[in-house]
Amino acid sequence: MGFLDDIKKRILIHDGSKGYMLQRMGLKGGESGEFWNLTNQDAVRAVHRAYLEAGSDVVQTNTFPGNRLHLERFGLGDKTYEINYWGARLAREAAGSRAYVSASVGPTGSLMEPLGDLSFEKACEIYREQVKALVDGGADIINFETFTDLSELRAAYLAARDVTDLPVICSLAFENNGRTLMGTDPFIAVTVLKSLGADMVGVNCSFGPEHMTGIVESMYKAGGGYLSVKPNAGLPTVSGDTVTYHETPEHFADLAAAFVSYGARLIGGCCGTTPDFIRALREKLSGMEPVPVPERTAAYITSDVRYIDARELENANIYRLDASNDNAVYQALKNNDLSWVEETALDLAAEGYDAILVTIDSAGGGPGLLADVADRLQWYVKAPFIFDTCDAAALERALRVCRGTAGVVINNGSAAEIGKIAEKYGSVIISRRI
Repeated sequence: MGFLDDIKKRILIHDGSKGYMLQRMGLKGGESGEFWNLTNQDAVRAVHRAYLEAGSDVVQTNTFPGNRLHLERFGLGDKTYEINYWGARLAREAAGSRAYVSASVGPTGSLMEPLGDLSFEKACEIYREQVKALVDGGADIINFETFTDLSELRAAYLAARDVTDLPVICSLAFENNGRTLMGTDPFIAVTVLKSLGADMVGVNCSFGPEHMTGIVESMYKAGGGYLSVKPNAGLPTVSGDTVTYHETPEHFADLAAAFVSYGARLIGGCCGTTPDFIRALREKLSGMEPVPVPERTAAYITSDVRYIDARELENANIYRLDASNDNAVYQALKNNDLSWVEETALDLAAEGYDAILVTIDSAGGGPGLLADVADRLQWYVKAPFIFDTCDAAALERALRVCRGTAGVVINNGSAAEIGKIAEKYGSVIISRRI
C-alpha cells in the first residue's frame, strides 16, 4: 500500500522539528544543519530513530533549506546534490519499511520577481535539482513546506512534476491575519494547488495549534481534501541566542486533535516540537477516526489573492487586452516593446476589474511573448487572468508563470491541443466567447 492509499483510510503521524533537535545535539547558530547529512550522519540518524520510536508514520529528511541558493550562503552550493541525496538516504536507512520518507523542501529564501530577482524559471531549475537528489536518495513523498509565496510554490510543484511522479504535498505558512506573507488566503491556496494537481495541501509553521484551527477549517471547506497540518510548539521567546518554546506536548496534542474534524490526515509538528510532542500526538489520535472530506465542485478563476466564480463571468467587469488584430498593441508586441505593459498595468491596478482577458497571438515575438505580457501584468494587477489564443506553445508558457488558476477560452480549430494544455495546468476551460 502506498502513501496516498494509506491516508484515505487512516490518520498518519508526521514527525517534528529537525533543526531544534540538532541544536540540542550541538549544532551551532550560523552553522548549516543540512551539512550534517555529510559530516555528522550518526546524529541525523539518531533524530530519525527518535521520531520513529515516538510513533511517526512519516519521517522527514534533514533538507528543508537544502536548495542551492541557500547552501551557497555557506559555501556549499557545489554539494547540493550530495547533501540532499544523503538527507533522503539517512531517513530511508532509519525508516526501512516501517515508515514513509518525506522529502522536506522549503523556500529558496530569495524573493520572486518583481520584489526580488528570482525568476519563475530560475526557481524551477533550483527545485528540479533538489528534488532529483531527494528522489535518488529514496524519498517516498515530496513535501514542500513553509512557503509564503504561492508563485514560488507553483514553481516548486511544477519542477517536481518534471522529475518525479511521487506524491507531492504543498504546505504554506500563514500570518495572524489568515493570509500568507504575500497575501494569499487559504481558499485561493487550495483552489490553485489542487487545480494544479497537488496530492495534498496543508499548513505548517505559522504559530501554535490553537491559532491554526481557522486556517485548517478554511482549507477543509474550500475542498482541500486530505490535509497536512504541522503547527509550531506555540510562539517562542528569544533571549540572546536562546529560543524557548513554552507549549507542552500534552496540550499541543489536545489542540491538534481538532484538526481531524477538518480533514487532517497527516499531522505532526514544526518548529520547537520534539519526539515528546509526537508521542503525545500518537497517544491522543490513536483512537480517532478520520472524517469524510467535501469534494471541490465550483470552478474558480484566481490570481494569487483574488478569485471569481467562472459561472459569473457573464456579468463580470472584464478588461479586454486584444492584440490579435493590426492595432497599436499588436504593433508594440511585434516590435518587442513591452514598455506599454507596465503603463497599462498601473492603470488596470487602479480600476478594480474582476478579470483580465488577454487575446493574443505570438505577434512576431515567439511563444514566450504571451508569458512575458501576462507575467509583467501580474506584477501589478491582482485580478485573475483569462487567456484566448490558438497558439498552444504560447499558452503553455503563460500558464506556467500565471500565479493563480487561469481561465482558457476554447473555441477554435486547435481546441484539442489547447484543451490538453489547459488541463495540464488546472485551468478553467471556457467554451464560449466572453
